[in-house]
Amino acid sequence: MVKVQQEHGGDADQVAQSLGCALQDMLDLSTGISPVPYPAPAIDVVRCQALPTQTQLQRCLAAAKSFYQVPDTLAMMVGPGTQNLLQAIPALAIPKAEVWIPVPSYNEHAPAWQRAGHRVSAAAIFPKSATHAVLVMPNNPTGQYDEGLIEHVADAVRARGGILVLDGAFARPDQAAVLRRFASCAHIIHLRSFGKFFGLAGLRLGFAIGAVGPITALERAAGPWAVSSIALEIGAAALADGPWQRQHLAFLDTQSDRLAQLLGAHGLTLLGGTNLFQTVILPEAHDLQNHLAHAGIWTRKFTLWPDLLRFGVPATDADFSRLDKTLQKWRSQANQ
Repeated sequence: MVKVQQEHGGDADQVAQSLGCALQDMLDLSTGISPVPYPAPAIDVVRCQALPTQTQLQRCLAAAKSFYQVPDTLAMMVGPGTQNLLQAIPALAIPKAEVWIPVPSYNEHAPAWQRAGHRVSAAAIFPKSATHAVLVMPNNPTGQYDEGLIEHVADAVRARGGILVLDGAFARPDQAAVLRRFASCAHIIHLRSFGKFFGLAGLRLGFAIGAVGPITALERAAGPWAVSSIALEIGAAALADGPWQRQHLAFLDTQSDRLAQLLGAHGLTLLGGTNLFQTVILPEAHDLQNHLAHAGIWTRKFTLWPDLLRFGVPATDADFSRLDKTLQKWRSQANQ
């Protein structure tokens, strides 16, 4: 059985407490969530009084289908984040069998499949013994995006009667070609995260896309009122706001490129990334994370892959300057 260390970013509060500093003084680069949120209006608590309505749900779904360019041949459902959705999918895979989850990868998929009674393989290539597969594209934490691999695994899984989960939590809004290419494939479930690109992860909103059968089954598993009225309202507005989306995408691309250049300038080897994070590979990853933490900068480590360190995208010039100076000090100490 594959054992997976279930670690996550976003625990800057615990780090701040352990270091004896205030949370507001921490620069949290551990999550890979946009550092700039969608400018939603202030929330009036009265809007939370009533249960979410079908009108709100359908408006959000319509905006999401347009934003993610979902073909008419596919169904879509909304849930409280892709984390919640990915835990329900393994129960749809009957009979229980072997699932291939190549590593490194997002560390919540394997435990979810194991809890559902499936065997997990982390082989370097798709094994002939596997019936199902999970591909995180773009990969977290490597940033790899390989449509050739998706096509190869999709064909093999279909021939074996399995399910392929495509986790697109870190996909760009304009990475929709995979949906068009596999629109007729009933065995593929595609996950898309709202919170990462829109910088509103705390809203807990995500989507599953696929054939009518599995999507209907996921809707039943989620139950009624799975997403709050506030999440549906803000989600619908953000997903329909084309001008802000285009501006924000350009901003994230610029910030991510700037981050890659900064890390490279300090002699760090880039493994890969997306427009929401960059990952470096170095033997001293633990020491570098510790150095950054004591300077109030929190990054994402990976116990199972201890030579990797992931940096989220900074928001401001001041944040970049702070990271630059801290890395310069670390490099200077290392060279002494």
